Amino acid sequence: MPCAGGARDLPDRLRAHLDATRLLEGAARVVVACSGGGDSVALLHLLHAVAGARTVLVAAHVSHQLRGGEGDADARFAADAAGALGLPFVLRSVAVRDLRRPSESLEAASRRVRYASLLALSRDLGPGTLVATGHTLDDQAETVLLSLERHLGRSRGGIRARRGDGVVRPLLPFRRAELRTFLEARGEGWREDSSNLDERFARNRVRRRVLPALEELWPGTTSRLARAAEAWSLRLDRLDERIGAALGAAGAGEGGPWPRSLFRTVGEEAAARILLRASGALGRSPGRVQLSRAVARILGPEERFREGIAGGRVEADRRVVRLLPPGTS
Repeated sequence: MPCAGGARDLPDRLRAHLDATRLLEGAARVVVACSGGGDSVALLHLLHAVAGARTVLVAAHVSHQLRGGEGDADARFAADAAGALGLPFVLRSVAVRDLRRPSESLEAASRRVRYASLLALSRDLGPGTLVATGHTLDDQAETVLLSLERHLGRSRGGIRARRGDGVVRPLLPFRRAELRTFLEARGEGWREDSSNLDERFARNRVRRRVLPALEELWPGTTSRLARAAEAWSLRLDRLDERIGAALGAAGAGEGGPWPRSLFRTVGEEAAARILLRASGALGRSPGRVQLSRAVARILGPEERFREGIAGGRVEADRRVVRLLPPGTS
């Protein structure tokens, strides 16, 4: 839920949020992802203000090698911000264009490679290390709108405060504007990524046009969308628990192969969720139409079939369903 209060008392509000959620409980180290932008710089300063003596903070910047001198300046700014707080700093440089998968957007590739780099660093630092990112309530609302536009709201939910791989988002209850007000009050600056102005990217269009227009028409829309994201996420988490129990009872893995009877047991929604998660683990997620068609055929009367999905295919006979990855002959 969004936290009430002003920017000046943000450290106290964040401390109360962390105490209530236990988001950093047991963390010996926290890798703080710092792009140099306002959200990540605020995260760095706020965690420095509230983290206990038992938690070591390590600032980390991932350079995507996409923006030349501007990107280099971001990295230097992040290093200086960490140094001013007396925090260790790690720079990871990755050539996103070289690591981009076929049909993967540059935005998605950057996100995937960035998380992989941060999680690799957390493993290098040892057990008890979390990765903290600066996602805000505004990011949450934008994600809901993007998911609705892509017909993925019911299958994706919102941004989680905690991921199973050790990524946490301490700033999800807070607005982007109040983070910048907090930094300004402290005389701290931040970097503005020029690519955030590029409205060829869907998130930028939502951020710069759609959400402000909705707020003008219906004040409070951002907070209401964030609450909807929490409700979606909770519903999906419960569905995932049910799927996990069903997979365990059937002796089947997340990626298959699966007994065909399993899909009939769990029902249409859970069946689609199983295929969505397994496809995503292979690097590509299917659209709503593809999912619906594959599930309908699995639950239908055909004894054998092949159905394309997310660049790969689903194969089924009377007893077993398999998901084959893209490129399989």
